[in-house]
Amino acid sequence: MIFTQVYEDSIAYLGERTLLSSIQKWLGPCAPPAPHGMGDDCAVLVPFSSGKPLLTTDSLTFGQHFDSSVSAKDAGAKLIKRNLSDIAAMGGTPSSAVLALLCGPDVSTKWLQQFFEGVRTACFDYSVSLVGGDVSQVKKSAFSAVLTLTGTASVPILRQTAQKNDQIYVTGSLGGSALGKHYAFVPRLMEARWLAKQSECSAMMDLTDGLGKDLSVLCPDKCAVEINLSAVPIASSAYKMAKQSKRKALEHAMCDGEDYELLFSITGNSNRSKFESRWAAAFPELSLTNIGAFVADSRTSKLLDTKTNKVLSMYPGFEHFKLP
Repeated sequence: MIFTQVYEDSIAYLGERTLLSSIQKWLGPCAPPAPHGMGDDCAVLVPFSSGKPLLTTDSLTFGQHFDSSVSAKDAGAKLIKRNLSDIAAMGGTPSSAVLALLCGPDVSTKWLQQFFEGVRTACFDYSVSLVGGDVSQVKKSAFSAVLTLTGTASVPILRQTAQKNDQIYVTGSLGGSALGKHYAFVPRLMEARWLAKQSECSAMMDLTDGLGKDLSVLCPDKCAVEINLSAVPIASSAYKMAKQSKRKALEHAMCDGEDYELLFSITGNSNRSKFESRWAAAFPELSLTNIGAFVADSRTSKLLDTKTNKVLSMYPGFEHFKLP
């Protein structure tokens, strides 16, 4: 369990200084010593040798992004991978990170050690150095972790660079992430770097808030999204969720979020068949689906059903702070 009622088992019993030294021990070689890591007021970053620098930050909060059904190791790995997915969305390569912990005094020391084991494993798997951070006490039975990650990209792929007639693609399958994919996912780093090298790729982002919402984010000005609903790749977990929720599996695929797949576009004059063949040769185990196109339309950023040309309004996706 993440929290404990036994004082001797809590991080409050350790105190800040012992906790910090324990964290450095738990992280091992993925947390280098000063000056290029933990130990000073700031870490001294090694200059980027090539490419444009990237910077992203994302958080992980108990009760929001994970609960007691998720192991401490999986929670720690998710924190790293959430940020890696952002770097992937730009076609980038990750580098150094800093981590801020906001812990209630009753957080279990054993749980936190396992959390950092998950952090350490993910850092090793994806060549990330954890070079510093902060620890702060908050109210009891609360836990959040905030990671800031740097990276580089030769040519960063942006969200707002698509144009009308560009074709829209998505990797993998969507929906039902609450059944496990929200933490057991693979950031699409290799695939995104490959896409960034393809002249056809015009815009890209990762899918975190649901396809229905994220499509409107990628949509260029004075355009609408023409989507073929029958082409949307629906995950088996979305069908399982549909049985529990009494909502359609398609709705889960459009709205659930935390799929961590790539949503991108290619130029409208591209040879789709050749592009898809090159993808299949490079990534035979990851499906790629053409789900629609950006079309000139006065109903800017709206989703249009390709069969009826009518506006779709039932796929809002997730939005922070918005009341249900």
